Amino acid sequence: MVIKNLSKQFLDKRLYSRLRVLIFISIALVIAIIYEVTVAGFSILIALSCLIFGFLVGIIVSRMYHLSWDDDKDQVISNMDWIGAIIFISYLIFIFGRSIIVGYWVQGTEYFGIIISITAGVMIGRISGTKHSIIKIKKDLLTLKNTLS
Repeated sequence: MVIKNLSKQFLDKRLYSRLRVLIFISIALVIAIIYEVTVAGFSILIALSCLIFGFLVGIIVSRMYHLSWDDDKDQVISNMDWIGAIIFISYLIFIFGRSIIVGYWVQGTEYFGIIISITAGVMIGRISGTKHSIIKIKKDLLTLKNTLS
C-alpha cells in the first residue's frame, strides 16, 4: 500500500489519516467507475480521459498543504499557507463549477460517470502529489544527514 512505503513513523498523525481517507475514497470511486463502465455502459475512453484530467488537477491540489520536516517531532508535517489557501478556494470553485458545467451538457449515466471519474482522478492525484512531496523531503533529509556525517 502507498502509506506503508512512506513509513508511518515519519508522518504526522493528521497527514497519515488524510492519506488513508484519500486512499479509501479513491478505491470506492474506482469501483464505482468500473461498475459504470461494465454495467451501465459508460464509455471507458471518457472515463480514462476524466481520470487523467482529474489526476492532473489532483497533482496541483496536493500542494494545498505545505509539507515540511519538523525536527522536534522527527516527522513530516502539513500546514496550509497562503498559497494553499488560494489553491483550496480554487479547488472549491472547481468542485462546484464542475458539476454545474458538466450538468449543462450531459445527464444520467454519463453525468455520474464523468463526475465520479474526475473525482477519482483528483483523489489519486492528491495521493500521488503528497507521496512525491514526502519522498522528496525524506531524500533531502538523508542528503543533509550524509553531508553532516
